[in-house]
Amino acid sequence: MHRPPDSRGGSGSLVEQSPWIISQQPAELLTETPAGAISPAIRGGRVTNTTAVAGRLTVEDRLIQVQTSDITTGTVIIRLSDVVYVRESNHVIDGTTVDTVSIRHLEPPSNVLTTAVHVWDDREREVFTNYVRRYYRKQKQQLTDIELTDEQLELLVTIYFKINQFDISDVLNRPTAEIRSLFGPLREAGLIGQGGVGSMLTARGFMYVNEELDEETL
Repeated sequence: MHRPPDSRGGSGSLVEQSPWIISQQPAELLTETPAGAISPAIRGGRVTNTTAVAGRLTVEDRLIQVQTSDITTGTVIIRLSDVVYVRESNHVIDGTTVDTVSIRHLEPPSNVLTTAVHVWDDREREVFTNYVRRYYRKQKQQLTDIELTDEQLELLVTIYFKINQFDISDVLNRPTAEIRSLFGPLREAGLIGQGGVGSMLTARGFMYVNEELDEETL
């Protein structure tokens, strides 16, 4: 991917020179870096027609934030703890095909979105991509320490697909008391929240089911 040849200038531009040199900053920190964002690019498994907007990307305190001047998009905030899946992708921004990072993440309490972020400066884009992917790989590795019974996995997958719009005992055809006993280990593993029987999956829960089902589509 070749960067467009000239800068369009102004804080609202999608093509802009970097305001600082990345080598002078800690590798894990980006501050008000010129970026483009498509948020959401995908909502609930459906591709949206959301237009890319210009913004300033800041990554700090385990938080990804893209501040835009677009009224509809506003400020995009993604907590690393809400990241479900990460992959490198391509999008067309201002008529140019650019490299982006597609981040599938929770929008609490239960919405799942995909936000695509492009950083115009090559070195800063590499830092951002590596930062997010490193976190994602670490979380995936931690999943290998979680062992669920067939009954616990069945419950987790049921919550994954139904998202609180069901009576669990009817779907699983098990007594309510038996189902309640399955929730404790799922909470302890950080796969579901601390609510009642209709608990929502955490990002780790979504990630775990994705791994089990080998579902990597964004």
